[in-house]
Amino acid sequence: MIGARKSSTVLLGLWTALVLLFLFAPLLLVALFSFNNSEISVLPIREFTLRWYERLAANEAFRTALGNSLLVAGATVVLATTLGLAAATGAHRYAPRLRTAFRSGASLPMMVPHLILGIALLGFYNLAQIELSLGTVIMGHSVVAFPYVFLIVSARLVGFDSSLEEAARDLGAGPARIFWEITLPLLAPAILTAALISFTLSFDEVVVTFFTTGTDNTLPMVIWSMLRVGITPEINAIATLTVVVSCVMAGLAEVVIRRSRQTTVGKGE
Repeated sequence: MIGARKSSTVLLGLWTALVLLFLFAPLLLVALFSFNNSEISVLPIREFTLRWYERLAANEAFRTALGNSLLVAGATVVLATTLGLAAATGAHRYAPRLRTAFRSGASLPMMVPHLILGIALLGFYNLAQIELSLGTVIMGHSVVAFPYVFLIVSARLVGFDSSLEEAARDLGAGPARIFWEITLPLLAPAILTAALISFTLSFDEVVVTFFTTGTDNTLPMVIWSMLRVGITPEINAIATLTVVVSCVMAGLAEVVIRRSRQTTVGKGE
């Protein structure tokens, strides 16, 4: 019996390792080739170098695109988080019977393919005669990120102790003071998690950006344009930097979620 359990554990471990290798091996190869001295992505690597990253640092188009991506991602975080927080709080407080309907409606941008979403946004901008720019990209990315903010904050509100707000009202606190001093601090972990996820989604978004951008390129669009001439070491370097940023943001979000859970459990005990 014990031998069978050990065999099952070993097989499960091997299967898990194979799945992880299948998922992450391409990313590891891209990162590895970004340090390859050769201009051709082949194994084995004979010499490691940082010259492709140095060339990127000297590339004005790359620096401009990186700045645009950071600007768009930062603005998306502010807009999507603000709208998602307001919508989730309003649905929780003032429309408890319609929470399911609101959640289903808010989840639509997650279920619609980004290709269709990009075409719809482009059609809307043309109909409204809005000139394509980084502003239209920010609005498009906010549509993509909004459902994640709404659902994360809504999940936090499910376990929210409304008696704290009621006690504050009994003591004479107004709605604004209650929100800033009680509601917002308690929702802070969920808001921070949603903000980090929104940043990652915006920073990596390609399809919606393709349909909503004007003459200003973001980093994913630069990568897309460079791919037309083939996979070069510079592309590997850019992809590695993008993966690192995404992993850092995802890791920070996971840390915030775990600390929030530990705090909630500690208070419950």
